[in-house]
Amino acid sequence: MSTFVFFHVGPDLAMPAKMVESLRRHNPAAEIVQVTDHDTRTVPGVTWTAPTDGDREYLMLWRTQAFAGLGLTEPAMYMDTDMIVNKPINVELLLDDHHIAVCRRSFNRDATFNIHQRGQDYSEYAGKTLDEVYPILGCCTITASSGAWEAMAETYAALPAKFKRWYGDQEVLRDYVNSLPASWVTYLPEFEFACLPEAANVYPRPSITHYKGQRKALLNGVAPV
Repeated sequence: MSTFVFFHVGPDLAMPAKMVESLRRHNPAAEIVQVTDHDTRTVPGVTWTAPTDGDREYLMLWRTQAFAGLGLTEPAMYMDTDMIVNKPINVELLLDDHHIAVCRRSFNRDATFNIHQRGQDYSEYAGKTLDEVYPILGCCTITASSGAWEAMAETYAALPAKFKRWYGDQEVLRDYVNSLPASWVTYLPEFEFACLPEAANVYPRPSITHYKGQRKALLNGVAPV
């Protein structure tokens, strides 16, 4: 039985409910954990919830700290809620004997990183590509235990404030992976485990489709299959 974890706070359950429905369809015996706050309702289909306290202004920092505080001692896949699962997923098989499995960027690798966005300045990355700055995506990660999240949460807390607002999760994932022996890490290609819907003509049935950013609007017409 595989374990899946997601973070969601707020009254709108439509998106996480659709993700959980798709996950249940293909992994009916899965343990699904909703990490949340003390006010958010339970998403239908989850196994149990883990209420936490945090600052909504720094959601990704809160999420990382909450995953660390969950204290799981078994392998689990930690997912974004704007994803649809299309196939059975065996978390233990994907992780194998590694310490962590991370989502490796497949799309837009050569695009130039925008150093001025969301009111923040990232001029330290001027002239670099997306793949040079953030080769690891934070949307789908498997860890052998909570130890990886504890280490990343500690690093995250020390980042400059701008990264606590945005990109901090990718900062700490990249640096954490780079700190490990290569044999401890395995990779989940984005085209298979976080495939963009517009790539369906090339990758027609990935394990997970990722409706990130403006693509979230497309989820209204998506029925899990």
